[in-house]
Amino acid sequence: MPNIHPTAVIDPSAQIDRSTQIGPFTVIGPNVIIGKDNIIGPHCVIENTTMGDKNRIIASAFIGVMPQDLSYNGEDTRVVMGNGNQIRECVTIHRSTKLDVPTSIGNNCLLMANSHVAHDCHLGNNIIVANSTGIAGHVIVEDRVVMSGMVGIHQFVRVGTMAMLSGGAMLPLDIPPYCIAQGERARLVGLNIVGMRRAGLSRETIMEIRRAFKTLFRGTKRLEEAMAELEAEHPCKEVQHMIDFCRASSRGVALAKRKVNEADND
Repeated sequence: MPNIHPTAVIDPSAQIDRSTQIGPFTVIGPNVIIGKDNIIGPHCVIENTTMGDKNRIIASAFIGVMPQDLSYNGEDTRVVMGNGNQIRECVTIHRSTKLDVPTSIGNNCLLMANSHVAHDCHLGNNIIVANSTGIAGHVIVEDRVVMSGMVGIHQFVRVGTMAMLSGGAMLPLDIPPYCIAQGERARLVGLNIVGMRRAGLSRETIMEIRRAFKTLFRGTKRLEEAMAELEAEHPCKEVQHMIDFCRASSRGVALAKRKVNEADND
C-alpha cells in the first residue's frame, strides 16, 4: 500500500483503510481494524485495536498492548477508539482484561505526551489529558473533562462531565460533574465556569449548578439529605446529573475544600 512506509511491520490479519498513513518502524499487530484518513507516526505499536477515522498518532505510542494486570490470562481483548483523536508521543493505552467490555476512547480527545490509560478504562468525548497523567484501571471519564499535568487517578474512580483537575491532583474519590478539583488528596475547590460557558451552557443553567454545588458540598446537611432537597425542586437536567452521579458513587465523592474563593473561577 502506498501510504505504508516500507519499514513498517503489518500483521496479515490487520484491516487498514488505504487512505491511512503509517510511518517508519511502526508495528501493526493482530486483530487490528483501522479506518479512514488516520495518520500513524513512526515507532508505534498497535494491536488488538479498532480505530475509527481521522485520528493522529504522533510517535512511539503503544495502543492495545496487554494490560498491566496479574489476573490477565492472554485473551484477545481490545481497545476501541473513535474519531478525530490526537495521541501524542509515548502515550500508552492498554487493552481490557475482559472480552465483553473493551477499553474505550471516544471522539476528539487529546492525550498529551507520556500519559497513560490503563485497562478497562472508558473515556468519553472531547477530553484533554495533559502530560504524564496516569489513569489507573477501570476508571470512567465523562465528556469534556480537562486533566492538567501529572494527575494521578486511582482505580475505579469516576470523573464527571466538564470537571477540571488541577496539575498534580491525586484522585482517590469520584469528582462530580462541573467541579474543579485539586490537591494531593483532591478536594473540590469550585466550579469549572469557563468550561461550562465554552460548552454552551446558559447563564441560568450555570447559576442553578452554582446553587446546587453550594447545597451539596458547602451546606451543613449530609449529602443524601442535600440531594433529596434538590430533587424536590425539580432541577434542570445538569443538576439532576450531578445528583445521579453522586448517588451512583461506589468509592465516595470528594469533599469540598474550605475557605475557597466563591467566585468559582468566574
